[in-house]
Amino acid sequence: MDTLQKEKNIALIKDVLRNYLLEKGFRNTPERYTILEEIYGMDHHFNVDDLYLLMMQKKYHVSKATIYNTIEIFLDAGLIRKHQFGEKTLTSSSYEKSYFDKQHDHLVIYKKDSDKEIEEIIEFCDPRIQGIKEAIEGAFGVKIDSHSLYFYGTKND
Repeated sequence: MDTLQKEKNIALIKDVLRNYLLEKGFRNTPERYTILEEIYGMDHHFNVDDLYLLMMQKKYHVSKATIYNTIEIFLDAGLIRKHQFGEKTLTSSSYEKSYFDKQHDHLVIYKKDSDKEIEEIIEFCDPRIQGIKEAIEGAFGVKIDSHSLYFYGTKND
C-alpha cells in the first residue's frame, strides 16, 4: 500500500473514532488517536504488553491502564478485533486491526516442545468456509454476521 493510501486510511479511521466518541459521549483525547495510529501501523497481531512496550520505546507517555481502556473503546467501535489464541502470555488476548480487513480465519502454529508458545499465526481465507456458512444459515434459518475459526498445531519435521 502506498503512502498516500495509508494516510487516507488513517484519516478515515480517525473519523470513525471521532464520530464514535462523540456518539457515546466519551472524551476526545490525543492519546486515543496516537494509540490508534500505532495499531494501524502494525502488520501483525498484538497484545496489550506489545503495544505498551512499543509506546514506551517511542517515548509516548501513556499508562497501561489507558491502553486497556482504549482497547475496549476500539473493540466497541469496530476498529480492532479480539482473539484468544490460547498462548501462554501475561495478557492472554491478542488483537488485530479490523476496519479494512476482510473476513479471514487463523492457523496458530505453536513452537515444538513449548507450553503453547506461538511460533507463527497464518491468516487465510478459504471459499469452502463461505459454503459451510451458507449451509448453516439455511439449515437453521439464521443470518450469520461474522464467525471465528482457529486451527491449532505444530509444524511437521
